[in-house]
This record gives sequence, structure tokens and C-alpha cells, in this order.
Amino acid sequence: MVGEVSVLNKLRSPVPISFRSAVLACICLAITSACAADPGDRPVGRDAVGRSKVNGVTIVNNPALRGAAPTLTLSDSVVRDIGGLKENAADEFNHNNGYLSGVALADGVLGVIDQFRVHLFDSTGRRVAVVGRAGLGPNEFAGLERICRMRGDTMIVFDQRRVSVVSAQGEIVRQSTIADLNLPATGCFDDGTIVTQSFSARPSDTERLSYAVRRRTDGSVVDTLGAFPLLEYRGVAQYIMLHAHGQFLYVSDPRQSDIRRYRQDGSSDQIVRLADEPRPMDANSAQQWLSGGAPMAAADNGGTGFANGTNKVMWPFYRALKIDGTGRLWVRSFPDDDTAPDRWTVYDTSGALSGRLDIPRSPPRVIANPRAGAPATFPGQAPELIDAFGDYVILLEKDSEGAMHFVTRRMLPINQNTVP
Repeated sequence: MVGEVSVLNKLRSPVPISFRSAVLACICLAITSACAADPGDRPVGRDAVGRSKVNGVTIVNNPALRGAAPTLTLSDSVVRDIGGLKENAADEFNHNNGYLSGVALADGVLGVIDQFRVHLFDSTGRRVAVVGRAGLGPNEFAGLERICRMRGDTMIVFDQRRVSVVSAQGEIVRQSTIADLNLPATGCFDDGTIVTQSFSARPSDTERLSYAVRRRTDGSVVDTLGAFPLLEYRGVAQYIMLHAHGQFLYVSDPRQSDIRRYRQDGSSDQIVRLADEPRPMDANSAQQWLSGGAPMAAADNGGTGFANGTNKVMWPFYRALKIDGTGRLWVRSFPDDDTAPDRWTVYDTSGALSGRLDIPRSPPRVIANPRAGAPATFPGQAPELIDAFGDYVILLEKDSEGAMHFVTRRMLPINQNTVP
């Protein structure tokens, strides 16, 4: 483990890169062994990737998520383990609000938010800074919910309707209350601006819309990046999912088999398309994977469910997505059953398929008194993917004592069982 920790110290900074300069550079990934000289130089056959350009927008056609074999696995050895039970309970992570999360920074540093604090850990796992306590005053938090990084390893954290800027040294630079913050996007831009959603049900609109509004951290509006159809179901995501990273805004609508990328001026830049076909979802699956039967009820009452223009409820094409520290896109799929691993498919900064990683899931949990007609088990849980950089991933795991850990592991090509 000591040897691998030293590797963390030498890794290139995982802070968001400038994508304009990245167009001129090849991003070498250890998991793919070498850079392709031509961005279009991809495997043939099932994993072939096609490209086209329409009105200045790059369209990347990728293979389907479903039915594909994994290409990556996790090393058995742990590079770094942060968390767990401590002699002093105050040193343990507080995850009572369910928003325990983190972000990879430069030189192997990890920034973490628990309920009322922001922590910084170095590449060895040693905590080097902590700030915050419960409250609404200076240097206090009412309940932290999100964290993102901007240029220079400065972090932005959100608690309720407040936005706080935290330096790379773990000091709160400023805090602002934004009365109409509504729903913030995941992530933030390099320049420190954030994206929030505002919603419209104006009579002039033919459907309810979600507006992506770019703001400064003091709440002042820079511009509106676009308007997107508002999802009318509860479950995986109640709203269109917005993800700000580097100089781009990623927009994902799980009713569509693609992920779209926009520049900061709101113009379309890239569409990552997946070859998956729609498939019907039954009530049992909706109850298990979509937080209850609301989507089915919506369809029974004449709603559109997941399928535009029909009364059928369809599986979302994907469950979630993340943008990692080096700008790669990670797409999370729905498992085939309760015991199947959690599948994440990763795409490089050009939008092309890079690999598929399966994260093992715990056994299904038996429901003591299930409702009539409802499932008798609850799907097992897999460690949460927090971030990734190079060929390392950071996972959030719960141990047998209920304590939380941020565990760093190395990704290996499938069938390679040892770290060279």
C-alpha cells in the first residue's frame, strides 16, 4: 500500500482541465495503455465508435450500454482508506443527512463534506484541514448537500440556499445566501460560476420547462444557458440532470439515449449517443428501482411516463452520470437484477467509449412486511462512485459497523488480477 500511496503523490493534478486546450492534446489513460493517435481510432466490432459533425456539433455514436461485457475490474488492494470508526467520535464522518460526498483535488488531495464540515485529506489519508460547524452564521453550515471544484483547487459547497467558497487550504473565503437558489446543478465551472435550475409553468409554454441559469457565487445572474423539458416523474431523477464541469454543461435526460454537452455560452458542442433501444418497465421494476410506483401511476392516469407520446412506462436509458477529475464522462446503468453488479461505463473527453467497470453489490435485503403485490426484497447496495482520476477510482463504502469510508482503488484491464 505504501508503494501505491507514493503513486498518488506523483499523479498529474486531477483538477478540471481546460477543454479548449485539451482538444490539442491526447489524454493518456493507464487503463487504455496508450493514447490513440487519431481520436477516431477505436476498436472495431461491437465496441466500434462512429463520429460525425452536424452544424458544428460533434456527434459520437457509441455501442449500447446493455448486454456488453465489462472491460475493467478493481484491484483487490486498497491504495487509500479514509474514514471508519475513530477513538474520538468527533473525528468520524457524520452522514446523518445522507449527503456525505467528496471531490478529488490536485496531488492526491481529497475534499469531503459531511453534514456540517468540510475536510481535506492528503494523498496518504491524513486529515490536513477541517472547517465548519452546525449553524447559520459565519463558518457554519445548516446541512451540506453538494461539493464541486473550480480552477486552482478552490471548492464550492452548497447548504440549503447558501453557497460557500472554500480555499485549497480549507478556509471559507466567502458565504452567500441566494433566496431563489432552487435546485443547483452538480458541479461548477472552472471560473467559479454555478448553474441552477428555475422552473416555468407559464401559459405561453407548451410544456413545463427547466431553465439552466448560470450565476456567480453571490447569486447574481450571468446568463441563461438553455431551457429543457421538465421530467414529470419521481424516482431516479425528478428533473433533467445538469452537470457543470470545466467549460461545459452536460445535460442528461434519461428518457433519451444520449448525453448532450453545451458550451458556457449555451451553444451545443457535443452529443454522446448510445445504441440502446427503448424497453418496457413493469410495475415491480418501477417499485424496486424508482422509489415506488409513482411512474406507473402517472401512466395509468394518462401521463407520459418515460416515453414521450405514449402511455407506456419505459426504463430510463441510464440511472445517473458523473464527470470525473480529468473530464471523463461516467454513465451508470440499471442492474439486470438484485444481484447484478453496479455498472459504470466511462467515455473519454472526446465522447468515445473507454471502458466498462462493474462494482460488486451487496446481497438483496429482505423486506420484513412487504405490501401486497410489492417486491419481497430490496436491491443490494454497491459502493458509490465518488470521483476518478487516471486509472484510480474513489468509492464511498459502508463497513459492517455502519461507518463510512472513502476508499481509493486502482482500475485494471479485465483478467489482470495483480497490480504490476
